[in-house]
Order: sequence, then structure tokens, then C-alpha cells
Amino acid sequence: MTMQTLCFITLFIAISISQTTSTCAYRLKFDNFGINGSNLFTFHGDAEYGPDNSRMSRSGALALTQYTIPFAHGRAIFINPITFKPPNNASSVYPFKTSFTFSITPHKTNPTSGHGLAFLVVPNNKNDVVFGLGYLSLVNRTSNGNPSNHLFAVEFDVFQDKSLHDINDNHVGIDINSVDSVVSVKSGYWVMTRNCWLFKDLKLNSGDKYTAWIEYNDNYKLISVTIGLAHLKKPNRPLVEAKFDLSSVLLEKMYAGFAGSMGRGVEDHEIWDRTFQN
Repeated sequence: MTMQTLCFITLFIAISISQTTSTCAYRLKFDNFGINGSNLFTFHGDAEYGPDNSRMSRSGALALTQYTIPFAHGRAIFINPITFKPPNNASSVYPFKTSFTFSITPHKTNPTSGHGLAFLVVPNNKNDVVFGLGYLSLVNRTSNGNPSNHLFAVEFDVFQDKSLHDINDNHVGIDINSVDSVVSVKSGYWVMTRNCWLFKDLKLNSGDKYTAWIEYNDNYKLISVTIGLAHLKKPNRPLVEAKFDLSSVLLEKMYAGFAGSMGRGVEDHEIWDRTFQN
């Protein structure tokens, strides 16, 4: 783990949906997908309820790729749409926040197999024509960058694809209709020590469990992403923030979930829990 210095002076599922005449609030919490998450996610491509190490039973995670299929890629999407915008209001988006625990674990014989996973918000829960590898099961070569995608995603990428302008093989990026991220930064988190911010690297495909927090503030048109070790509390400083108005991207009702892809070598891409609130 390396550091840089910059100095200056939630075993259950709880799903509740409440609605009034002016707002529609969603609170979703999944603590174990294998036991209590059955039939609540639609799987596309090679995604499935994850097997445990013995491959004989379920691990309790969402697996976005399958270890027996080279270049596997898939999506796991919550079956119910979520209201992201008020009816008949194209310029406003409900603020939202989500968190989830994930792990990316390469096979011991091929520690650099790629490619990564992403949280995504998409217009439908269909098996769209998407590619794996660096496209992360988000888009394909033809659709990449098309505004009609209405795609919002945050990627956790462990392979540098220079054709897609990846900054390195260990980064977090905010994606709008494209896997060419509008902003991306090296993976890690910030901690405050003696009035100094210390940056600590996190290797995304170490096999360790990490928690990601993604938030959108419509008042400031601000997207923030924070990651940290799963057993620790949320860092006080986001890893990355981006000013972007999502009102042109998000529709009134959208679907949220996860996507991932791997290369020829084996790599597990797993989601262990998830919360969502708007």
C-alpha cells in the first residue's frame, strides 16, 4: 500500500417504498443475495447467483462473470424500476445515494486477467447487445458514446485499455453513455492524519472486499464516489467528484444494477451487499 500526502490547514433484506403526492422515496437494502435475494434480480449474459469456493453451493453474492467461460460478461439488475425524476419535469433529478460491497478476485495462475465491474443505471431490464472486455457489459463498440443510451455508471476497472482512454489498470471512473469516462482517478481513499490528507492506494483486484459509496446531489449537480475497506467506516473525503447534470441522462423511471466482464483468464467479480436510497 502506498501513500501520497496533501496537507492543508448495513443477514436480511429490507425493502421499503413510500410515496406521497410530491415525492417518491425508495430505500432498498440487501445483505445476502443467495439466501434472501432470489427472484429479485434479473441476470443477463453470464451473471448468476455466485457459487462458493467449492462450486457446490451459493456464496451469497451476485457473480457478474462465470469462471468456466473465457471473456465472460454479464449484468445483474434489480427487477423493479426506480423513479429518478418527478413526472413531467425534465430538468430535475431526485438526489440519490447507493453503497455496495464488492470484490474482484483473479485466478492464481493469471493475476492480470481483467477487466472489472460497474454500478449502472439503464432505461430497461433487457438483454441488450453489449460487449465484455473493456466495455464491461455496459455498451458495445457501436453504441459507445451514444446519448440515446441514457447510461449512468461508475466503473471499477482493473485493465488498461488504451483505446478506451483508461488511465491505468486500477482506476475508478464515472461513465455517461460511454466507457470513455468523463473523469477517472487512481483507486484509493483519503484519510486525515495530523491536519494532513493521506492518500492510500487500493488494489481493486486484490480479492479483498471493498465498499463503494455513490451519491448524486441535484442542487449542485454533483456526483461523488468514495471507496474504502469493507470493514472500516466511510472515508470523510470522496475519492472523486464531478460536476454533471444528470437530468439529460436519467429518465423518469430507470433500472439499477451491476455489470462486469473478464478476459481470457479467470477473474471473479462479485457484489456482496447493496443499499439504495432516494
